[in-house]
Amino acid sequence: MSTADLYRLTRLRDQHAAWTLLRADHAPAILGMLGRHFDRGTRRLPAPELFARLDADLQDLRDQGFDLPRTAQAYCADWVRAGFLLRRADTGSREETLEPTESAFVALNFVAQLTTDTSSITESRLTTLSSQLQALARDSDPRSETRLATLRAERDALDRQIAAVESGDFPVLDGPRAAERVSEILALAGEIPGDFARVRAELEGLNRELRARILDDEGDRGDTLGEVFRGVDLIGSSDAGRSFTGFYDMIIDPERSAQLDDWIEAVLTRPFARSLSPEQRHRFRSLLTEMEDAGGEVHATMTSLSRSLRHFVQSRHYEEHRRLQRLLRSAQQHALQVAPHRKPYEPLDLDLVRIGMSIESVAALQLHNPADDLVAEPVVSQTPGEVDLDDLRRIVRESEIDMDELVGSIAATLRVRGSATIGEVLREHPATQGLASAIGLLVLAVEHGHRVEGDEEICWSSPSGVERVATVRRHLFDPTDPAFTTLEQDSL
Repeated sequence: MSTADLYRLTRLRDQHAAWTLLRADHAPAILGMLGRHFDRGTRRLPAPELFARLDADLQDLRDQGFDLPRTAQAYCADWVRAGFLLRRADTGSREETLEPTESAFVALNFVAQLTTDTSSITESRLTTLSSQLQALARDSDPRSETRLATLRAERDALDRQIAAVESGDFPVLDGPRAAERVSEILALAGEIPGDFARVRAELEGLNRELRARILDDEGDRGDTLGEVFRGVDLIGSSDAGRSFTGFYDMIIDPERSAQLDDWIEAVLTRPFARSLSPEQRHRFRSLLTEMEDAGGEVHATMTSLSRSLRHFVQSRHYEEHRRLQRLLRSAQQHALQVAPHRKPYEPLDLDLVRIGMSIESVAALQLHNPADDLVAEPVVSQTPGEVDLDDLRRIVRESEIDMDELVGSIAATLRVRGSATIGEVLREHPATQGLASAIGLLVLAVEHGHRVEGDEEICWSSPSGVERVATVRRHLFDPTDPAFTTLEQDSL
C-alpha cells in the first residue's frame, strides 16, 4: 500500500459524509429512520412532516431504552450540517423540504448489502455482465467486417431461437432463477436514488464553479462568460448533463415506456411472481414510475440551473458580484498588511457605527391589497330554485367519499358480527364507490379502530366492472366507538 493511498483514505475518513455517518454514535438509529421514511420512491419530504414522523420514532426508541434525548428538528439540523440531509425550498409551497444526500444513499446502500441474503455471485449478474461486454465490444468496433460478422452471428442465434420456439422445444426459466433475476433488477434499481442524488450534486457544483469562473474572468470576453452570452448551455452540455439527458430521453420516450410497462406486467403475471414478497411486487410494479418521477425532478433542477446562470449573465448581475468580490479581496489584502503591526484583539481608535436590523424571511411577509375588500360589481339577486337532493348527493359522490354510508355499513356489520375488519365490512356491504370506498374504510379503521397482527385481502369492483384485490394491514373496528354507537342508537 502506497503512502498516497493512505493519505487519500484518511482524507475520505475525515471529509466524506458517508464515512462520517457510518462512524456516528447513533448510526443505527439514523440509518434505520432515514431508510424507513425515504424508501419506495420517497425522495423528499416536507420538513414538518418529517419532524413529526421522526418524533414518533424517537419516542418509540426512548421507550425501548435508547438514549436519544433531543427533538427530531434538532437532530435534522445536525444531519443537514453533517451532510446527511439536504434542505431545499419547495417551489410549490412555503415549506422547506428535506431529502437524503448522495453520501446518505451511499451509507444506506452499504448497510443494505451487509444485510441482504442474496449472493452477489449469481447467474443473472454474470448474464448482465456478459451482455454489456458483448454490446460494448460490438458497438465500439470500428471495423465493418468484424462488426458484420458479429451481427450475423447474433442473427443466426436469433434464427435458431425462433426455430426452437416454432417447434415448441424451448427452455422456460424456472421459478428460482427467475426470482433471482428479479432480485438482481431490484438491486440495480435500488442504486438509482443515489445516482440521481450524485448527478444533482454534480450539477449544482458545476453551477457554482461556472459562477466562480465568471467572476474571475476579466472583462466581457472571458471564455465562460462569452459562451453563456452566445447561448451555450454549459450545464446541459457538461459530462453529467449529457449523461443524464441520455438517460432521461430514454425514460420519457413513449414507445420505450410502453415496452417497459408491458414487460413489467408480463413478468408479474408469470407463475413464479407469486413467490415474490409483496414489497418486491410493489417495487417491481412502480419501477418505471419512480424513475420517471425522480428523473423529472433532476431534469427540472438542471433546467432551472441553466436558466438561472443565463439570467445571471444576461441581466449583468455578475458585474455587481465582481465589484463586491474586488472589495472583499481588497479588504483582505489590507488586513494582511496591517497584521504584522496590530493584533486582532487590540482596541482600535475608531468609532464604528453599528447597524442593526432584524432579518426575516420574505415568505413570512404578506402584502395587504385593499382592493380585495371592495366589491366591484353590483350584487345580483337570484330567484331561489328547487334542488333535487338525490341528484345533489350523486354529484357529490362523484368527487367525494361517502363517509356517512361507510360508517353506516360498519355499524350494521358490528351489530351482526360484534367485531369486524375492513374485509368483513366489504363482504357484507360491497364498495359502491370502488376504490374510494376502500380508501374511506382504511381512513375510518385508523381513526376508529386498532391495528391487529397480520394482513388481509380486500376486494372491490372498478367502474369498468373489473374485480380488484389489495392486501392491507389488518384493523379491527372498535364497536364502542361513539361514531358507531351513536348511529346504532339513532337507528333504534
